[in-house]
Amino acid sequence: MLICGRRQGKYGNNLFKYHIDEGILVYRGIRQEIRMPVVFHQHREHIERAVRMKHNTPGKAIAYELYDHGEYFIIKAIAEYPGEPVLPSGRGSIGMDINRDHIALAETDRKGNLVKAWRIPLKERGTRNQREYERYVAVKRIVEECAGKKKNLIMEDLEFERKKEESLYRDRNYNRMLGTFAYKRLEEKIERKCMEKGVYLRKVDPRHTTQIGKLKYAKRLGLSIHHSAAYVIARRGEGYRERIPNEYHEYREWKEVIRDLGKATLEECQRTPYLCLFR
Repeated sequence: MLICGRRQGKYGNNLFKYHIDEGILVYRGIRQEIRMPVVFHQHREHIERAVRMKHNTPGKAIAYELYDHGEYFIIKAIAEYPGEPVLPSGRGSIGMDINRDHIALAETDRKGNLVKAWRIPLKERGTRNQREYERYVAVKRIVEECAGKKKNLIMEDLEFERKKEESLYRDRNYNRMLGTFAYKRLEEKIERKCMEKGVYLRKVDPRHTTQIGKLKYAKRLGLSIHHSAAYVIARRGEGYRERIPNEYHEYREWKEVIRDLGKATLEECQRTPYLCLFR
């Protein structure tokens, strides 16, 4: 259950009252009030700051999310955090290429040269809570790596609709995994963690990162396709113009073919040998 906040309320919420000194959260029901002792383990100071604000002040609203686990409840408080603007470090970046079963990472120095590349695996099976927790741990490791080295974090500007269009002609197992991967939720986790740790986050255009990385860096630097894509993302976030090499310009009509393929039916692809080559 999610109860939205309201900044006009004295306690930032119409149904919940958080008494800071007593450590009691009071729920105002229709017939009675329910008093619940609570302890907010992380970022408690932000919740208390919001409660102490004056009425109708921007940032005062507090939302509460309740999870029923039978014998106990887990309560999450959600409040705005007016973080300080984070500027680029100028010491290089870490680019990340997010896939359904792992996150590929590539680190650069201040001149855009590759320092190292590694990967963090992600579970494809298991319960939703298990997958969400593992993604949270992965995001935490990545952001802490950036904070420790004072590096920027560069990621793709994720577009879930584009990902779904690309999966129209993939196998059924891949499409099922793609449907269960919460891109937007992962993006929100990254944004919150970067704000908390003071890491500069930049989102770049994701177009052709895989193709550019494969053509320019995979063989020359001994990288996998996903690591080379992460390297292109990192360099693009640093301001370098990453484009398909000139010797491959004659293949630019692939974009039109792929666009036409997205509009073609399965029967049309089977009848047209040219389109079958791209399936």
